[in-house]
Amino acid sequence: MANKIAHQMIAAVLTTVVITDKEAREGKQTLAPFGSAAWAAFCTNLPDKLEPAIHPHHRQFFHSVTCALLIAGGLYRLSHWDAQTEWDKLLKFCLIVAGAAYLTHLMVDACTKRSLPLLGKI
Repeated sequence: MANKIAHQMIAAVLTTVVITDKEAREGKQTLAPFGSAAWAAFCTNLPDKLEPAIHPHHRQFFHSVTCALLIAGGLYRLSHWDAQTEWDKLLKFCLIVAGAAYLTHLMVDACTKRSLPLLGKI
């Protein structure tokens, strides 16, 4: 089972790779991959903050397939937001990275023996 550090490392590396690739395709180079890696490492453990791993069956709604689908839908809508101001662009970027980090946590948990519940308790 992945622990907090493993979740953080996976989210940070995936985010860095994706943002670096995006910047390379756009012909630019910024510090965004490093900032996004730190933000992803922080946000990836949000599911465990909402549902602490105090017993083997802690995975409920916030660790469920349903929650993952809702977040993915939100990220899809967010990706189509035409942010106008620099603050809105920063907010959009931060929300996308946070959502992707949350989904990374769920994907890692889905690969464990207990996997994810379909819905969990609400």
